[in-house]
Amino acid sequence: METTGERPQESVAQDPEIMKSLALGIVGDMARLFKEHGLTGKPMKIIEALIFAMFVVTETFTAAKKGLDQARKSLDLFHQDMVEYMFTEFLFKDRKARDMEEVQARFQEMRELINQRYQEYRRNFLEDYQDKQMSFRRTFNSLTGYLLPEALSEGQGKDRLIAEFSVKLAHFWSGCLSSFQPGQG
Repeated sequence: METTGERPQESVAQDPEIMKSLALGIVGDMARLFKEHGLTGKPMKIIEALIFAMFVVTETFTAAKKGLDQARKSLDLFHQDMVEYMFTEFLFKDRKARDMEEVQARFQEMRELINQRYQEYRRNFLEDYQDKQMSFRRTFNSLTGYLLPEALSEGQGKDRLIAEFSVKLAHFWSGCLSSFQPGQG
């Protein structure tokens, strides 16, 4: 296979589409997991699910690219695409913005929300990863604290859900990493 100077540019163009597809797949898998555990009667905040999925994709892409410097251009495009998707599909789907000021204010709120969640998820994920329990309890509690209108009660049901979530999270992580390996996608 011949290498050309166009491959990095082509990759930058393809990566955001791959990342968006992965993020939407993660949201679908999480919805199925929660449905299997009888949580379909509780309204879930789709924006929060999307932000969590974006976090997983962003972290794995950054790891696959060996740091933010190599990943930044594709990540910027991915985040731009996802924020636009959230705006058109959820925030302004049924109601139009009054003016450009409202759009800019909502955009700034969304950026701040994403940054805040990423920091929290990253902290909890790293603490869970370093914990010998082999469970992503902190990450799960952080996510469901935003995703669900009320906290899940403690007990065996929640423990089973956390165990399955932990397996899913590892699956998401490895699936995303393999999608970002050279020659993939």
